[in-house]
Amino acid sequence: MKKYLPPLLMFVIAMFVLAPSWAQAGSGFYIGGDIGANFSKAVEFEGASNDTWSQCDEYLNPDFDTDGGCTAEQQKWASDSFVQDWWSDFDGGQGILAGATVGYSFANQNPNSPLAGFRVEMEYFYRESMHDQNSQITRASGITRFKIDAGEFVEGGPTEYLGSITSHNIFGNVYYDFANTSRFTPYIGIGGGIGVTNATWGSNWTRTLDEAGLRQGFLDLANNSDINLAPSGTAAEDMARRAALRNLAQDQEYIRNLAGSSTVAHTTLSDTLWGLQVLFGVDYAMTETMSLGLKGRWVKFSSFEDNLVWNPLRGHVPYVRMDADGNPTGPMIRGRMETDDIEFFGISVNLKYHF
Repeated sequence: MKKYLPPLLMFVIAMFVLAPSWAQAGSGFYIGGDIGANFSKAVEFEGASNDTWSQCDEYLNPDFDTDGGCTAEQQKWASDSFVQDWWSDFDGGQGILAGATVGYSFANQNPNSPLAGFRVEMEYFYRESMHDQNSQITRASGITRFKIDAGEFVEGGPTEYLGSITSHNIFGNVYYDFANTSRFTPYIGIGGGIGVTNATWGSNWTRTLDEAGLRQGFLDLANNSDINLAPSGTAAEDMARRAALRNLAQDQEYIRNLAGSSTVAHTTLSDTLWGLQVLFGVDYAMTETMSLGLKGRWVKFSSFEDNLVWNPLRGHVPYVRMDADGNPTGPMIRGRMETDDIEFFGISVNLKYHF
């Protein structure tokens, strides 16, 4: 995000410096500023990773490939292929909305022109939506569902945190002003552009310290015939996984290493998104050159996606394999968070100066 911010700010400053020199009285040029609030919708994040089953983690289970605790199929999970298998939900947020505009109105140029009533505008705006929420992961599939069902985590299960969503945005807008004989001018508009978007993110997947509870959880899952441990496999594979769970329950070293281990991330997720906005409002002409208005907008962005690294991963470096010297090897274990819910409604007071 930092590499985009200076050019955006330089663009806005340049527009305010250059626009007055371009414009003459009655030219149709104007500059403006907005200040107000935004209200973002609820957000659902979809989580994916290239992580493997806990029993296939060599740091926790040195005999993962010989003691029956990790099948050949399960060992293949740790790769550069991301598998989506958990979801976290957050309520809507709210925060500041501020912006600056440089525009041109065709209203006074030629009343008979088909462009009469239209104006065009370049806009920079910033928004910060505060969510500041923790969300328990209750919807999961695949590996994550297995870990939850096995009772690996502390009471309440793994949690994720969404702090704020912020964006620096550059949009081009087109408006139509409904001219009338009063000082009030209502308008509608549409715009498109890009938004450099950040989300403050955290994950906390802490295992229980109850070693007896871990052992019992593995046994309960192994004995639960209502859960298919090989949903895309055969009955023989399902039986093999149940046998592996019973072996894990007796593996004291693995249980001891797993108990109390944490998978943690504190980071800022970033992405550059395409956006579309619909605008509406009304301006009040205070003088021939100054107007005060109220503007509303609905803004929708494209899908947001970014990767993260958990460090520690189950209490150790973010890998699941080591070489003969004990150094990490193989792909780094990463997560990927994605959402289609980057959307907000904004309302602001704006002031325009017409040249």
